[in-house]
Amino acid sequence: MAELILSEQEQLVIDYMKVQGSITTLQAFGIGVARLASRVYDLRAKGVNIKREMITVLNRKGEACRVARYWLAA
Repeated sequence: MAELILSEQEQLVIDYMKVQGSITTLQAFGIGVARLASRVYDLRAKGVNIKREMITVLNRKGEACRVARYWLAA
C-alpha cells in the first residue's frame, strides 16, 4: 500500500486521534487546526477511514450544544 502524503494539519489530526482516541473542534483548535471538518474531509478523500458521532456538551454558559467527535475506524 502506498504511503499517504499528508499536510501538516492532516498529520496533526491523525496523530491526535491515535494518541487520544478521538478529536472535537475545540481540541483541534488546541493543536492549531481551525477547520477540523475540512481536514477530516481531506483525509477521507485520501482513503483514511474516519468515523463521526454527534455528542452533547455544555458551552461556557452551561447550555447544551451538539458537536462532532471524530475517530479513526479500525
